[in-house]
Amino acid sequence: MKEVYSYQEIGHTIDTGQQVVFTCHPEARVTVVQKDTDSDTITVTIILSIGDTCIGIIENAYLTIGLLLDAFDINDLSEIWEVLV
Repeated sequence: MKEVYSYQEIGHTIDTGQQVVFTCHPEARVTVVQKDTDSDTITVTIILSIGDTCIGIIENAYLTIGLLLDAFDINDLSEIWEVLV
């Protein structure tokens, strides 16, 4: 069984440089765009947030849409896409 603590109990541990871990549940919003119509390269931007606070932005390029679908384990018939207007 794992032991969990409050910040009051382990704050000094963090202050001494020791790593501690906690679990959180961020939301990942993934945008996909083909920036250059002369290229098959797809740019993906992942915005990670907890509540209304952005905690990170990651951008990556995929040579084809197929590679992107494979990377995210998405079936090409999956109805998960939303068009931004």
